[in-house]
Amino acid sequence: MLLERLTFRTADAVISTNDSYRQVATTRGGLPPDRVSVVRSAPDLSRFVPVQPVPALKRGKPFLACYLGVMGPQDGVDYALRALARVHGEIGRDDLQSAFIGGGDAFDESVALASRLGLDGVVEFTGRVPDETVQAYLSTADVCLSPDPKNPLNDVSSMNKVVEYMAMGRTLVSFDLHEARVTAQDAAVYAPENDEVQFAKLIVELLDDPERRDRMGTIGRRRVEEALSWEVSRRNLLAAYEDLLARPLRRRESGRGSLARLEVAYRRSRLARSR
Repeated sequence: MLLERLTFRTADAVISTNDSYRQVATTRGGLPPDRVSVVRSAPDLSRFVPVQPVPALKRGKPFLACYLGVMGPQDGVDYALRALARVHGEIGRDDLQSAFIGGGDAFDESVALASRLGLDGVVEFTGRVPDETVQAYLSTADVCLSPDPKNPLNDVSSMNKVVEYMAMGRTLVSFDLHEARVTAQDAAVYAPENDEVQFAKLIVELLDDPERRDRMGTIGRRRVEEALSWEVSRRNLLAAYEDLLARPLRRRESGRGSLARLEVAYRRSRLARSR
């Protein structure tokens, strides 16, 4: 935390990816609010353009669910797979095909888990694919999955896949994470903390309510266009640099004394540990 504080105090400006991380900079980092700007990771709407659905991607099923993104241990692909196993098993639905698009450290483990859960034939892992293939899958999807489990990191992180689903006019199921709600608002439904049973039930609820899906998809696309697209983030990024370049000397001078004191404290802490 001392190194973090030193880093903040060294900076003339800080760019945070959302308001949760901005709050870290202004509270734990001790920075005045005017030195911290929010520039969200955002989709370029020239790349996320809905196209004609491709029914063949449903593999003969009426419905398609999609997951898009990195598959690491922290991304909750295992939660999504266990929820889908409940959809097909306990709930008894045989009308859903699912596609997991992307790769990562947990890819092989996820494929193996799907097989152990009896999902062979109803869950497809595409690996990394071109943008055109992503467009086809998301344009065909009836519901999208954002299964990142609730923990201190995920709760304050903005997931790229959430806003990408919204950009394609798709509704989604998420666990009840703070920043997921900030991003998606009424474009998503939220399962209680890491509750796979409720996650599965929400998938089914959306499949059975096409009007609700369409309404939520429209809300999501409009929200991206108005507040969450790369064009908006681009303006925020340029504004952050313009503000920085307008007042660089004042900021450096104002933080010099505090920075010097923190550097002394850091050296003392290193010396104490070395003893």
